[in-house]
Amino acid sequence: MHRQVLAVVAVTATLMTTAPAAATTLTVGSGWQDDIINAPGTPTANSAWTFTLAAPAILSVVDGYIPDDVYTLSGDLLGATSFYEGSATDVQASGSYGYAWTDSSYSKIALWVGPGTYSFSITGNGAGGTPSGLGVRLDPAAVPEPASWLMMAGAFGLVGATMRRRRGMLASFG
Repeated sequence: MHRQVLAVVAVTATLMTTAPAAATTLTVGSGWQDDIINAPGTPTANSAWTFTLAAPAILSVVDGYIPDDVYTLSGDLLGATSFYEGSATDVQASGSYGYAWTDSSYSKIALWVGPGTYSFSITGNGAGGTPSGLGVRLDPAAVPEPASWLMMAGAFGLVGATMRRRRGMLASFG
């Protein structure tokens, strides 16, 4: 019994020394937040990131220092940045990292995130060299207006009615 207590104390002490001191809170609609990695494969300076959502949102991460870096998200959110050209009309194209969002030389990711509480860390490969900077942001997800939902429901109803009528017509010829 004494050995079990010592083992639990040792594991707890180890976990406490390896856990981050404090998480960085990400707020919906606050624009780009700066972060940096100082060595390849290590968590960013602001990791772990945390946030709580009552409504869906879009989490975005973009390389913003030297092209070629790839960032990996781990924890409650999983993913890795990839190279594509963001649109100039994207909300991410605004602010301090907007130039990187629209340039395919910089890696980026956008994740749709539902309501809930999340905590995640970001690591980078340092391919462009370190230290390496990146931007992180959380924006409200576009929610369809009620008129769009009504049109979509009406379209499904018409498709269903058409399929029912066709099935009836085929049966009468058979």
